[in-house]
Amino acid sequence: MSNPLEPLLNEIIARLERGVPPWRQPWANGADPSTPLRSDGQPFSGSNAWLLAFAGAERGYTSPFWFTFRQALAIGAPVARGARSALAILYKTRVVDGREVSDSGDVGEGEAKTLRYLKTYAVFNAEQLTDCPQTYLEGPKVDPVIRAAAREAVLDAIPARLEIGGNTACYVRAADLIRMPPPEAFGCMEDWKSTFAHEAIHWSGAEHRMSRTFGQRFGDAAYAFEELVAEIGSAAIGLRIGLRPQILDGRAAYLGHWVKILKDRPGALLEASGHAQRAVDHLLAYSQPAAVSQPLAA
Repeated sequence: MSNPLEPLLNEIIARLERGVPPWRQPWANGADPSTPLRSDGQPFSGSNAWLLAFAGAERGYTSPFWFTFRQALAIGAPVARGARSALAILYKTRVVDGREVSDSGDVGEGEAKTLRYLKTYAVFNAEQLTDCPQTYLEGPKVDPVIRAAAREAVLDAIPARLEIGGNTACYVRAADLIRMPPPEAFGCMEDWKSTFAHEAIHWSGAEHRMSRTFGQRFGDAAYAFEELVAEIGSAAIGLRIGLRPQILDGRAAYLGHWVKILKDRPGALLEASGHAQRAVDHLLAYSQPAAVSQPLAA
């Protein structure tokens, strides 16, 4: 059976080979990164968040809203003729409670099974619709002061031990701390925060937090896969708090590893996105009222 993600994977691999990771959105003109929204205003998550954010930024859309063909018809704004869709991913599981249904429709007894299916579907930005209501074209209003305060609240609430000094940003697993160069070593404070977010994703994977290890499945490529999780995760958290990803730097050395991983294991992209989303949820929880129950760093 063909892989429904094959066209998307081929495009991502081609971009990686050109040195352009698609989760590093090409924000221009001071645009504020934001999570893409469904037609009902709910945010996309996981792979769809960074895939559609990239598609929108690359094509110059300012609206965060995305619609299926039917959703566009439902608001009386059909998709414009010749509009080029973007791909979104649908991944679901369904538990069958011990009943097996044959092709003839007969029901028999059996063990409970978890069925998984994945497919891609076409979505269109609000700016590709005909006579689209203005509320979808403009998107939710964002107060930059409130947004900045919320961003600081999220980053400040992460209880990682932080050591400032040196010229390398890294998570030191043995000491369970994040080491960061001083802010003045970066082009701007936003680059410092983006790099910190990247290292915080690594920090979330410690054994006494999310216990994220990939040695058995990825062997020598495990370190590169963890870096892929951190790359996607830092881009995802940036969308949530309006933090632009840092320009690709020394991590360019991982590009070849990521290409090989995705070619060898097509499912690795969804696996990395899933781990990244769970890491982002873990970090965001520290700034929520229930965060008092979160385990603190040693």
